[in-house]
Amino acid sequence: MSGRDEALSEKEALSGKEALSGKEALSDKEVLSGKEMLSDKDVLSGKETLSDKEALPDKIAEVRSRLAGLTFDEETVQAMREKIAAHPELSKAFGEAYGKYGRGESIRPTLGNEMQIFYMRERQTLSFLLFPELLKLEYEVARMIGESVMADQMGGYTLPEIMAHNEPIAARDKYAIEEVVEADERHAVYRHYECADCYGVPNIGMKICAYEAGTAAGCFSAALGKRCEVTETKCCANGDPYCEFLVTVVEE
Repeated sequence: MSGRDEALSEKEALSGKEALSGKEALSDKEVLSGKEMLSDKDVLSGKETLSDKEALPDKIAEVRSRLAGLTFDEETVQAMREKIAAHPELSKAFGEAYGKYGRGESIRPTLGNEMQIFYMRERQTLSFLLFPELLKLEYEVARMIGESVMADQMGGYTLPEIMAHNEPIAARDKYAIEEVVEADERHAVYRHYECADCYGVPNIGMKICAYEAGTAAGCFSAALGKRCEVTETKCCANGDPYCEFLVTVVEE
């Protein structure tokens, strides 16, 4: 090998060495732990995360848009009734539980029948705050509960009679203190004080007692033999001092 070839070979070897452990290695180091890693860090906890946070409301809006498409026409409601009817053991068990409660018998052998309201309130309040479209779903499911499980607690033949009979039940079961404000053959107004669903909840600008409204609609409809709708017009979660409900007998 000539001197010139040896010099070139040595230079190429040196270049290769630099590629493995010099400048190129430094570049690799930068890729692994320098600027590129800083960029990855940004993705995980910096600017990119901020971008992700900004996108979160859009994700909620996407889910809400899907829920907004839920419809409860008569066919859907009838399908819900049939689904519940296909499981008579559930309605029987619920009815037996109400019977035990009314007789002062314990449903659970150790813990009894009472529980703190926080469990229910936190779950449903945050669900409705995030996805208000669920209020309609809750109302319709609760209507089914009123029709199939709770209707036999009603007494009376006219709406005023039914309202008068229903009034003490809320306090008896400790979910509210009920006051019937007015009632005639076509409509009624009643209030709930110290509502288990929302009393003490800050004003979030929402009426959230869909379960109460739905079960009342189902109970009153079954007792009257006519379709009733119950609309919450005031709510503690909406800044009101009590919850108020309007009962309307729907003209068929």
